[in-house]
Amino acid sequence: MNIITNFSTIMAKMSGINKTYISLVIYTTLTIITIYIVTKILIFINTKLNKNEKSLYIINKRIKIIRIILIILGIILIWETQLQNIITFISFIGAAATLALRDIIVNFFAGIYISIYKPFKIEDRIEINNIIGDVVNTNSLNFEILEVSNKENNKQSTGIIIEIPNSKIFTEPVKNYTKAFKYIWNELEVKIKLDADLAKNKKLLYDIVKSNDIVKRIPKKMKEQLNEVVRDYRIYYNNLDPIIYTTVTEDYVLLTIRYLAHPKKSRFIESQIWNKIYENAKENNLDLYTTETIINKKDSSN
Repeated sequence: MNIITNFSTIMAKMSGINKTYISLVIYTTLTIITIYIVTKILIFINTKLNKNEKSLYIINKRIKIIRIILIILGIILIWETQLQNIITFISFIGAAATLALRDIIVNFFAGIYISIYKPFKIEDRIEINNIIGDVVNTNSLNFEILEVSNKENNKQSTGIIIEIPNSKIFTEPVKNYTKAFKYIWNELEVKIKLDADLAKNKKLLYDIVKSNDIVKRIPKKMKEQLNEVVRDYRIYYNNLDPIIYTTVTEDYVLLTIRYLAHPKKSRFIESQIWNKIYENAKENNLDLYTTETIINKKDSSN
């Protein structure tokens, strides 16, 4: 205490700055450094002892959040007697500075909202402002997502990390693909010849989808998750098994296969199903409507 007081007195004489403010700056600096050292030690210990990557990330993230809270509380306690003067000074700052601070403040409180109400969490797949991705990091001012391509490209990771201000959750709708439960409905369209045996083709497609090792296990898991989420969400599904819808057009019969899949595995499952469909089409078990069908149809009309 005496060392800081003496040092503050010397610096005040040299700089002409009020000794009180110099002392407060020194105490603030020492407090921040101490908190950083303690939290760095805690993170180091957690990294050495915790072998679970997910648990390691979550605990380290919580330590960093606590660090920010402690620093803010420390600054408030140290500068308590001077806060009124500081607030009075800030009131004279120009409008431009006020607007700049506004964005930071809104993002900060939006970060608190995300931490408490959890509209999404780490590893959730979300869509916001037409951007789809997996949440990989959250902090006090923004969150980061690993971008996923659009549906036309089968929602594969692009490897690009996008930073989004926390305030976007107040101005943009947030789609969460994995919040209530892990699985979503995926649809795959198969075109069949008009003169084909519809019942035979539908049965074959049912067999292909239901025999998929991943798809056939999902309805049971989904039912268990539904039993858990009905307490918080008014969600009901009468049928969780794959289903095929039929649409007849002028040229072909469109069979839309609807089945449950994990959003991060949907492309892999779709690829497996298409492989089976292709194999059956080559063996003439499945009457696919193809370009060859169109050519033959034109030739016969001529």
